[in-house]
Amino acid sequence: MRLAYVYRNISGALAQEYRLSVTANNLANAATPGFKKDIPVFKDFMVFRTQPDLSQGQLERTDRPLDLALSGPGFFQVDTPNGPRYTRNGALTLTGEGLLVTQEGWPVAGNVTIPAEAKEITVTPEGEVMADGERAGAIDLVEFADPKLLEKEGYNLFRSRDPNLAPQPAADTRLEQGYLETSNVNVTESMINLIDLNRCYEAYQKIIQSFEETDTRIVNDVGRLY
Repeated sequence: MRLAYVYRNISGALAQEYRLSVTANNLANAATPGFKKDIPVFKDFMVFRTQPDLSQGQLERTDRPLDLALSGPGFFQVDTPNGPRYTRNGALTLTGEGLLVTQEGWPVAGNVTIPAEAKEITVTPEGEVMADGERAGAIDLVEFADPKLLEKEGYNLFRSRDPNLAPQPAADTRLEQGYLETSNVNVTESMINLIDLNRCYEAYQKIIQSFEETDTRIVNDVGRLY
């Protein structure tokens, strides 16, 4: 009985420690465009995994022509060394060859190439790119039948946890040029959660420490009897 009680408290402390880490990471990315906060998923009193919250962030106007915000459930598809990946971060840029890429240098699917001498870049809500009135390509926007099967990979990228989950051409997603989607992290709410989680974690630590002190006293008392 006592061992089970100790185990539950240790498990609780580990779970709170993990929740603290997740919440702190969410806060650290509150200013990252397109970032989706993580939510811990529990199983048998333990953190089983994290699930990204894919709810829409607010759109922030920047007036930069290569800042593109997604309105709807879709993603940009980008080509990485590990294969196609998906992101909501639309802070894009150009290579010296005029290729449309992410801040990390990964090409955005759609083979968009903009001439260096282009003065005006226009992107339609459907993703068609025009450079000085001439078509320069079209950005591939994709959606997933079950986005809950997506998992984070780092660098604000997503990949599928299910090999059978294939991206489909976006039907309900539109681009907003000159805007960025902000993180969906609520800073005030996360700060409050961080304080509460820290207090809860400290409470578990005190309980565990009391068990350790009790065990130490028992060992010392038994030693004195002999």
